[in-house]
Amino acid sequence: MKNSEKNNINSKMLKRLRIQFVLIALVAIVVMQSVIIYISINRVYNKMVSKSDVLAEVVYKNSQNSEESDSSDIDARYFYVILDENNNVKSINNTCNRSVRPKQAVKYYRDVLLQNKIAGFYNGYRYKIYNDGNSVTAVFILRQGQISDVKKTAKYLIMASLTGVAAMFVLLIFISRKMVMPIARSYQKQKEFITSASHELKTPLTVIMADVDILRMDNENNEWLNDIKVQAENLTEMTNSLVSLARMEERSGRIVKVEFPISELAEDVTHSYNAVAIEQQKRFVYNIEPGITCCGDASSIRQLFTILLDNAFKYSSDCGKIDFCLKKSGNNIIIQVKNDVNYIEENQTQRMFDRFYRSDATTSKVKGYGLGLSIAQAVVLEHKGNISAKAAGEHEIIINAAISCK
Repeated sequence: MKNSEKNNINSKMLKRLRIQFVLIALVAIVVMQSVIIYISINRVYNKMVSKSDVLAEVVYKNSQNSEESDSSDIDARYFYVILDENNNVKSINNTCNRSVRPKQAVKYYRDVLLQNKIAGFYNGYRYKIYNDGNSVTAVFILRQGQISDVKKTAKYLIMASLTGVAAMFVLLIFISRKMVMPIARSYQKQKEFITSASHELKTPLTVIMADVDILRMDNENNEWLNDIKVQAENLTEMTNSLVSLARMEERSGRIVKVEFPISELAEDVTHSYNAVAIEQQKRFVYNIEPGITCCGDASSIRQLFTILLDNAFKYSSDCGKIDFCLKKSGNNIIIQVKNDVNYIEENQTQRMFDRFYRSDATTSKVKGYGLGLSIAQAVVLEHKGNISAKAAGEHEIIINAAISCK
């Protein structure tokens, strides 16, 4: 890629894409390796348990044939305790594990009895309890070495996995730029096309509108000329919105921040909608906390307020209610706009900030192109904030935005 083309691609966007690529790839690798480690450790553990249970079964059978049998053919250290139906000790065999004294063997049995399980692990032993109705036999097979082997296997697998993740992380950092560059380049070209096309459209639109105005001087009530003028104005509005959105993306948050009284700005904007509310016979209520200042771009914030209120008035139900609230919370300024609606489509609130999105119920009734809330979102993001929409019941939509004071 040429240097000039590289410089055109927004470095902040490229960095964000690289981070997302690395994180997604790492999460996938970690999940996959975790599954492999779990399956491997579980297989080793189950193999050890299965072998221990086979040995316990052999010891139990030998104990039933002869209580004095030492089962010397079993390659493991073990002991067992036999109790009668009244839970009294009948016999203890520690021939193959002299390190456990009879009293200690009984204590082991009493302790595992509290676990309410017929098999498990206790103090390095695999135990199994057999009950034939007349007596209870508790068999303990020493498995300290095998348990240690399972732990070592788990440790080695985890260490190897972490080493692999670290190596993959370094590799992903190196290859991430090449992986995301085509996406970044394509996105950049789209932005350049929108900006260029919007600018190119401005001149012919201006000419068309000027020509229409001249023609309407002689024929002011001509239906076709009036329609051309309306459509040209609509196209100009959409073009201006696209240019505004493209410029915000080009800035990528690099705005000149100046401290200004946001409460006064909100008062100024909301007061201008009182006449609109009266004309449309809608109830407009606003609650603005006084004395709040904000460090940001005042013109962009004015545009944000205007878009949110325009949207609320456009899509609110007939004789509906619009609420506007501005308040400070910690280091953030909270903006909330509520409005009544006749109907809320499924997933409507999740798509409201998508470009050109308009609900099917309002497409033919309300003028617009679905760019306003996309611009509002861009303004909020420029001020290190977030914006979201949600439905409150079946007939109310709430838009919440938070921007940084600093």
